[in-house]
Amino acid sequence: MGGRFNSGCLLPLVKQIVKSRRLIGAMAIRDFKTRHVGTFGGIIWAIIQPLALVTVFYFVFAIGFRVQSPEKTPFILWFVAGQVVWTLFSDNLISIVSSITSNAHFIKKTIFPSEIFAVIKVVSGTMSHLIFLSILVLVMIFFKIPFHIERILVLYYYFGMVVFMLGLGWLLSALEPFFRDISQALGVVLNIWFWVTPIVWPEQIIPERYHWVLDYNPIYYLVTGYRQSLIYDEVIWPDLWQTAYFWGVTTVLFATGVFVFNRLKTEFADVI
Repeated sequence: MGGRFNSGCLLPLVKQIVKSRRLIGAMAIRDFKTRHVGTFGGIIWAIIQPLALVTVFYFVFAIGFRVQSPEKTPFILWFVAGQVVWTLFSDNLISIVSSITSNAHFIKKTIFPSEIFAVIKVVSGTMSHLIFLSILVLVMIFFKIPFHIERILVLYYYFGMVVFMLGLGWLLSALEPFFRDISQALGVVLNIWFWVTPIVWPEQIIPERYHWVLDYNPIYYLVTGYRQSLIYDEVIWPDLWQTAYFWGVTTVLFATGVFVFNRLKTEFADVI
């Protein structure tokens, strides 16, 4: 593919994804079902799991620690709007990073477009994301949050999440067959990342001098965006500087992920 990133890296990738769109859809549905089919509850677990998570965090932080969400927003509404973003990010990234090694039979025995594994995981994860979003919508209805057309701004933040996840996912999944500790290290990093992102605590509780930690956290931009798009009476449009920073980081990460994946994919069969 060449020694540098250019359209020669990106265009074949896009063409392969478009060409494989039916395969991606079929495998994504299968991936979603295999997580639940065979259990007693079946697909119901896709609803029970986020509900249980929300309930536990609500009792621990809202009732136990009496955490107050900003702008007099009900804590459970504020929390769910943030957690729905984090769940989409963390669950999908973990799946994407291990997607090459977990599909070794495809890589070794067939001519299979390995770059679509990440896309399959994103599509599958989006199905779970829609279920979690449905829970959020029910909470919004309960608290009588008005619905209007501007709330479709959330689609912009979802798109940003997909691009960010794919870039980081392609990069780490390409390296993971060569460095198997990446999957283990990722779990630790995600745990830390969760707690330094205001999912269960409001950013107002930390001193102003430490707000740079949030400003340079791409997930903070997306979490804040979902909240500003959905849970307040009026939609709050994204800050220009934070938007420029997020897309600068995301573009570099995406280009790096595509480049590294293209350079290493021919060696996957030899190391897994």
